[in-house]
Amino acid sequence: MSRYFLLTGMAIALAGVLSSSCSSESDPLSESEKASASFYVGLDVQTRAAQSLNLANYDAKMYLYEGHDNGNGSVGYTQIREITLTDNQFTVENLNTKSDYKAVFLAIPKGQQPELPQLYGEDVVPSYETATARYINGNENETDKHIFRSILSFRPSVSTGTQSTILTRQNGALEIRIMGISGMTSVTLHVGGHTAMLLNDGTGGQVITSGEKVVLSKTVTEGLGASEVRVRINLLPTEDITDAAGTDNYLEITTADGTTKYPIKSDHTMIPIYPNQVTWLTLGNGSGNFAVSFSGSINVEDDEWDGWIENF
Repeated sequence: MSRYFLLTGMAIALAGVLSSSCSSESDPLSESEKASASFYVGLDVQTRAAQSLNLANYDAKMYLYEGHDNGNGSVGYTQIREITLTDNQFTVENLNTKSDYKAVFLAIPKGQQPELPQLYGEDVVPSYETATARYINGNENETDKHIFRSILSFRPSVSTGTQSTILTRQNGALEIRIMGISGMTSVTLHVGGHTAMLLNDGTGGQVITSGEKVVLSKTVTEGLGASEVRVRINLLPTEDITDAAGTDNYLEITTADGTTKYPIKSDHTMIPIYPNQVTWLTLGNGSGNFAVSFSGSINVEDDEWDGWIENF
């Protein structure tokens, strides 16, 4: 299991309430102990102003956890609700004013597989510390997946207004840029990626990967006569994809002269994949190594990475 920090994001404060009552799964509360919590859910698309989460384009859920004393001086969190979002403004009723809560919001492009996890109601409901969301099923062609998340910690109160939360992309991407190679007939990128992530964000702002790694593969056969050819695979964050031997992570370029294999390596100590960023590797400097750079401001050149569903 590995941890990766989210380096980008923005916060906004917007208001709005649409009430929807949910029955409480906890012990009955007195009226003085009851409070509701209202939420506004947005999406951070980086290259444009943050916007409301459009549920015509995304599947989204809230996983609600209630804090409890573990008996050893620490606090644990148990899941008490799981709500499929039908509006980006809603209210949860019958919460305990004496309890601390964590609300995890997840979203994926509409119809993407695997679906968001169903955790509540299972035989053994995982805790906040152990619950996971599957990012890919483990097939080599799952190269274009996206997953968005935000987490709110709060204690409900009758005086608390609407809480705003903005989901940000938790996956990153590796993009290879090929320059100065003529006569290409196909380009294939292979790179290992994690299959799942924990719902929690560790000490804050982290993407903690889980599950086995699988090698993903994408082939490009069109537009290979351009001065610059690109191939991209979306990945959950990882500390280093360097693979000097080219066992799992490598680029294959086929021309009339045959196929050449380029292991993913560079003159840098590591080649990381960060949340919500594109790691750019450029081939064409003659050394056989890739030049490494990062997107910084997400997708300053390419609308494919801006979170708008029509580009998925």
